[in-house]
Amino acid sequence: MAMIKKKKYLEMLDDLLATEDEVTEHFYKYTTDSLKYYKWLSEDKREQISEITTKLRNDCQRHKNMVEKLIKHVEESKENVF
Repeated sequence: MAMIKKKKYLEMLDDLLATEDEVTEHFYKYTTDSLKYYKWLSEDKREQISEITTKLRNDCQRHKNMVEKLIKHVEESKENVF
């Protein structure tokens, strides 16, 4: 198994965290805003899409929390290679 230096690992995790935030917020906001204009969708379908996007946003938030915990663990670790 290949090992990675602490600094590089933290950089990768920080990039992952930034991407997660950006994608989640843009996707959720775009979809939520767009549903207002999709008059051709039935109310049931709009509600279903809203529920799915909310679940995705919540799942992404849990993933973000896990990545933040991993970053903290790596930062506090005395190890220099992972």
